[in-house]
Amino acid sequence: MQAGAEAGADRGPGSEHVGPSLGADAVRHVVAQVDRALPFMTATCADSPATVWFADVLAHVRAGSDPLRPWRDALSAQMSHRHAVDVRPHVPAAFVLQWWCEVAATPIAYAAVLGPWVLAPSAAGLGLELAAGLNPHRVVVDPGQAHLVAESDRARRLERGHTAYLGLVSEVVAAYAPEVRMGSRQRWGVVSDMWDTAVRLAHGAAGEDVGPASTRVSCCFIYALPGMRVCASCPRSA
Repeated sequence: MQAGAEAGADRGPGSEHVGPSLGADAVRHVVAQVDRALPFMTATCADSPATVWFADVLAHVRAGSDPLRPWRDALSAQMSHRHAVDVRPHVPAAFVLQWWCEVAATPIAYAAVLGPWVLAPSAAGLGLELAAGLNPHRVVVDPGQAHLVAESDRARRLERGHTAYLGLVSEVVAAYAPEVRMGSRQRWGVVSDMWDTAVRLAHGAAGEDVGPASTRVSCCFIYALPGMRVCASCPRSA
């Protein structure tokens, strides 16, 4: 991924907030609560040289480049080596788009479900770091670039969190992967599916009965890899 751009992209659609933020220390507390609930990912306020900030990616998109292509290319090469086949480009394209949205959805959804918090990082305050498998394994929230308020009504928290999530991902999603044929149902289905999945996992982390996963709108195309098959929630199995 490309990083390091000059970015005036720390605010986006849905970044308007109601009421003053609870402050950086409160953000650190909430991110720590989210981190303890995550099974496969770390949420932290500590960045590193490996952190890629959403604002930098957005700045490249606005400049007309494709900053997520290096991630897709690297994942394609890794998948091809692992499975000893030429992987069709729509597979890494789907995975990268899902992961990009998952990074934004996770801290916001978990904060809304686990406690009375609406957490809304700006694009300059949300970053990710990749594991060796090229999946995100660290979500980084800069406490000085995140708005946090208390809201007693969970439905209202989730509504406001969803707005903040869309503000973080929509512009990049709209411009995503021009070399890959991706219809609007798949593209925006990923956005919807990743939010719904994050909310469902957060409810599970809170000890609530979530039942079976509902059928997704989008497809991850994992069935196209040797030995793999469609997921239980895949729209192709509906």
